[in-house]
Amino acid sequence: MANKSRLWEAFATWGDLAWDALREIRGHKLRSLLTLFGIVFGAAAVVSMTSLSAGVKFMAYKELQELGMPNSFQLRDRGPRSDAMRAADLRHPGLKLADVEALRRLRGVETADGRNFVGRRLVATTLDQRLIPVDGIDAGYLALRNWPVVRGREFAALDVINAQRVAVVGEEIVEPFFGSADPVGRTIKIDGIEFRVIGVVAPIEFDLIPANFSFLARRVYVPYTYITTYHKGQGRVDNVLLKVSDDADFPSVMRAGEVLLQQRHLGAEDFEMENEAADVLDDLAMADGILGGWNVVMFTIAGVTLIVGGIGLFSVLLISVRERVREIGIRKALGADDRAIRRLFLAESLTLALLGATLGVGGGVGLILLTKTVARQVGSDFFIPLHVPGVVMAIVFALLVGLVFGWYPAKRASRLDPIEAIREL
Repeated sequence: MANKSRLWEAFATWGDLAWDALREIRGHKLRSLLTLFGIVFGAAAVVSMTSLSAGVKFMAYKELQELGMPNSFQLRDRGPRSDAMRAADLRHPGLKLADVEALRRLRGVETADGRNFVGRRLVATTLDQRLIPVDGIDAGYLALRNWPVVRGREFAALDVINAQRVAVVGEEIVEPFFGSADPVGRTIKIDGIEFRVIGVVAPIEFDLIPANFSFLARRVYVPYTYITTYHKGQGRVDNVLLKVSDDADFPSVMRAGEVLLQQRHLGAEDFEMENEAADVLDDLAMADGILGGWNVVMFTIAGVTLIVGGIGLFSVLLISVRERVREIGIRKALGADDRAIRRLFLAESLTLALLGATLGVGGGVGLILLTKTVARQVGSDFFIPLHVPGVVMAIVFALLVGLVFGWYPAKRASRLDPIEAIREL
């Protein structure tokens, strides 16, 4: 109970000192305003820069995860091709449709998507014909890779199971092959075989990552089972992409997939594994390193700005001490000790610092909103969250500056001789 009473008494004392400090600040508005500028700018810089950094980090992480899925790995075929000559090579079966189905049933696997490649093929319509890369993909593969289908739809499970002659075309080849007409529902010939167009895919776009994926919109996509049936033969598959469930242990599932294929292929080393998740983690670590260096530079700039504000605060407090010598003498004559005088000027210093920090936080929020508005006007939805640790850091650092730079003037005021102080005019 006594501790609570003392705490409340201390709180009330500092509240009275803060109120006196506000009256002193109001009495010297211009001087106080000029003093606040450095602290306001420093606090605003801390808030806006940390928030900007948090926004850039969020967007970079999001785009890197879209570029390569964090819970995925690939199995690539290394088995015999149609030109294999040696018996040893022919004994290696390579990846097959049955392997895709077996991997799909593996515990912890969310999806397993097959893919085939046939290279450039002669693609033609009544308007144009040219050599275009043709890829075979699984149902849901475009959505899994975040490749947007802007018209129509992507492949359904039945399209893949039945090896249907349907195609999804890249957005950039729509105009030369179909003109201004809607391609969905029309036919396109691949090596003379007619395919019905069911969708149009656009290139994936990023705001931060300097990567160009426009080549994705200059291809034609067909069910991978069609390529297996009519081009590869023997149920062959070039690639299997596996996405691991969030609640599963990624390394264990990856190892289980490798063991499963080794068992199915009688120990043949006819496939290779690529850990996309590890690539994503490497990219995220690189992004962390870049943003960490950026944060150091930004914090240094903001810190220097706050220190400059602290120097201004130091000068103003020294002037205030000189102007209030008579007041200090009267306070001491009435019984105020050195500690009370120190508290008086420290309260003024900390109040100025807190006021500057508060205005700076508001200014930082304003800068964030302004940046969002400008970005929206130029067609970019830039995500900038208010970084709460940055707000706390700005306030704490400003108070620390107020304490450090207010200590000497407060100490100097407390050491004034009361008799000599009262004589000062």
